[in-house]
Amino acid sequence: STQAQPVYGRMYQTPFADQIRHEANIPTMAVGNIFEADHANSILMAGRADLVCLARPPLDNPYWTHHAAAQLGDEQQQWPLPYSPGKDQL
Repeated sequence: STQAQPVYGRMYQTPFADQIRHEANIPTMAVGNIFEADHANSILMAGRADLVCLARPPLDNPYWTHHAAAQLGDEQQQWPLPYSPGKDQL
């Protein structure tokens, strides 16, 4: 229905990206209340979208991606040289 409204919640627009990706067979980006590394990782690994876009988490913490990568066990991430001592605190 053209009057249908999405229900706001965790990863609330991901089902739309998933449906478009599989029915139209085009790359999609998942957006909408994605705020944890596990959310983004699960969307990508399940094949629900080709890209995940975050807005609020990096605005709150500019180093969110570094922290998320550390949380997921990535030890290959590149830190700016002046911040490398802080990497051990993750």
